[in-house]
Amino acid sequence: MNTRLSRCLVLLVLAVFGLSVAFADDRRSQQSRTLSANVAQDLLAAYEKMEEENYPEALSRLNRLMRERGDRMTDFDRASVLQIRGAVHANLENMDDALNDFAEALRIGALPSDQNERLRFNLAQLYFATERFRESIDFFNRWLEGDVEPSANTFFMLSAAHYQLDEFAEALPHIDRAIELSPEPNRRDFDLKNILLSELNRVEARTQLMKEMVALWPGELSYWRQLSGLYIDQDMQMESFATLESAYLAGLLESADDLIILAQFYSTFNNPYRGARLIEAEMERGRVERNVRNLELLSQLWSQAREHRRAIPVLREAAGMSETGELYFRLGQSLLADERNEEAETAFDNALRIGGLSSSSEAELWMLMGTARFNQSGPGDRDQRRLADQAFAQAERFAQNRQQARDWRTYIRAINETETRQALLEQEQSERLAAAAEERFLQSCRALQIAGRELSAECQEVLQSAGEVEPTDTD
Repeated sequence: MNTRLSRCLVLLVLAVFGLSVAFADDRRSQQSRTLSANVAQDLLAAYEKMEEENYPEALSRLNRLMRERGDRMTDFDRASVLQIRGAVHANLENMDDALNDFAEALRIGALPSDQNERLRFNLAQLYFATERFRESIDFFNRWLEGDVEPSANTFFMLSAAHYQLDEFAEALPHIDRAIELSPEPNRRDFDLKNILLSELNRVEARTQLMKEMVALWPGELSYWRQLSGLYIDQDMQMESFATLESAYLAGLLESADDLIILAQFYSTFNNPYRGARLIEAEMERGRVERNVRNLELLSQLWSQAREHRRAIPVLREAAGMSETGELYFRLGQSLLADERNEEAETAFDNALRIGGLSSSSEAELWMLMGTARFNQSGPGDRDQRRLADQAFAQAERFAQNRQQARDWRTYIRAINETETRQALLEQEQSERLAAAAEERFLQSCRALQIAGRELSAECQEVLQSAGEVEPTDTD
């Protein structure tokens, strides 16, 4: 027997046992008037066993009574015995036998009207407990036509029976009536109404109901989750976020999935810093695992909060766990943005080594690799520019950035050519300056020679190189 049926059965057995006591009390007050003496005596003996909760013995006595006197009983005697025996069968969970006895007692029609009404109610409950929901609904409806005072539980079972038959619209007014009659809010009633509104796709009505349920049972996390989800279905992102945040502040959110959704909400509503702090704190508490997916999210939140120096080590940790090079590619992007060119180049190398990059990512990687290498080059550093050119040559293989890569390579060639021309010009200028200096020195030496001054060894050497003869001493 399934759990739902067992719960209903417990209620049913209690109800039937209460009725059986009432029946027996009625019999005691009416035995001298309505029951034959022998039948009354045997019923009393059976009832005493029922009071002792010895239902098997009570059933045995009633079965013997029916065997020995059944054909000679009056209709009232027979209906009374069947009524009591049906109650015993119900207590023993012999539901089919209980149904047969109650139905036969009702068919005989010899009992007072109030007891017939009780039989209809018992039959409605028994049919419900045995999952014969159509019969249960019929007997509940016939019972409600009488002079009766239905309880909240009656309307709950009537609504549940319609629900089991997928008659959701018919079930809804009955559960509303159950909620109305209940002396205090009953979660069972509200849960059933929630299911019915869900099946009927009554989103707005269900949202109002869930708001009420959250207020009534604030410690029930599933209600907060459902309310948050309903807001999402209605594109009410802010209300969904506020609902989930309220549950978190109340200490209800514990699962990693809920916490991550909340962190993403913070990002959506322009507070990535708080989302990052939440994920970081929950990782320290152990409720959010430090896996690739969660670390990647944390790095994204830090980046969105412009906390790049916090994002980079988190992304580096995630990249080290990843089975593809995509995260190393993203790490390289972050390092390049932070002007950490050498580290960026290493990250790009790791991305290529691990592999698994999409074509577009690889194309962009080679462009960024070229940029990182070029940024490390200084004036005259042709070797570093050559490495950058090699990266741009790789990038040129991809159509998406072919022209940009070619432009970079043209730019690098232009720099190299400019430096070559500059070097030639500087060499020519240096040579001209050197020649002019030599000429000035020669002229000064000539002047010294004409003046008859003593010449230095350097001047003598310069004059001799110029083919000029040193004058003869006339003294």
